[in-house]
Amino acid sequence: MTRRIRIAAISLALLCAAGAYWWSLQGPTFLPADTAVFVAQVAPPPAKDSPQMRAEIDELLAIQAARTKAQREAARADRKKDIRQFYGPLGVAAASEGSLDPLRTFMERVEGDVSIYVRAAKHRFARPRPYVVEPRLKPCIGDVADNQSYPSGHSAYGYSVALVLADMVPERRTELLARADEFAHHRMTCGVHYASDIAAGRKAAEWLVVEFGKEAGYRAAESEAAGVLRAAIKLPPVPAK
Repeated sequence: MTRRIRIAAISLALLCAAGAYWWSLQGPTFLPADTAVFVAQVAPPPAKDSPQMRAEIDELLAIQAARTKAQREAARADRKKDIRQFYGPLGVAAASEGSLDPLRTFMERVEGDVSIYVRAAKHRFARPRPYVVEPRLKPCIGDVADNQSYPSGHSAYGYSVALVLADMVPERRTELLARADEFAHHRMTCGVHYASDIAAGRKAAEWLVVEFGKEAGYRAAESEAAGVLRAAIKLPPVPAK
């Protein structure tokens, strides 16, 4: 990859991140502004100094001891939330990416809603990151809030993306969920999330995607994005539900 291409790729990723952040500043696009119902149904994390907490820390220490350079690099590559990280399971060709701008805009709006809701739960629990509790853990990424471990925002994002895309392209559901598993687990590889953070993030995504489906504005936007995506990967329109 040439330097010019790398700079263009980085610039595009930054624009996507900025777009998602902008959506989050406006409040939820599709979901109600009040996050209280969501936060109330999120179960608390394992208690501090509990056997489960100790077991999860030991699991992370074992992952750290065994992780390879390739695993660290793969985990770092998933540091940013970008819909293009899920293009592989969809079979999106590089030449088709330019036609998927409507899909990317739609998913930025979804990400904004997911982030707002998950952030509200993070603030409620204020769970310290694993490396704060266990000094022997050395994270392979930085720039994460030390007291916002639970639920995992990356896990919630990855599973939300996979579930939304699976509604659009049910033929790739298995591959998309496998990619979400990998995307979420990379946060454990880097030592910034417990297993219970990841599990809570997945449950959050499942709850949120159900709620998305209840909103007429979301359904209309999803239908439009699905048409663009299926055309790009040369699939016929998804059958009506």
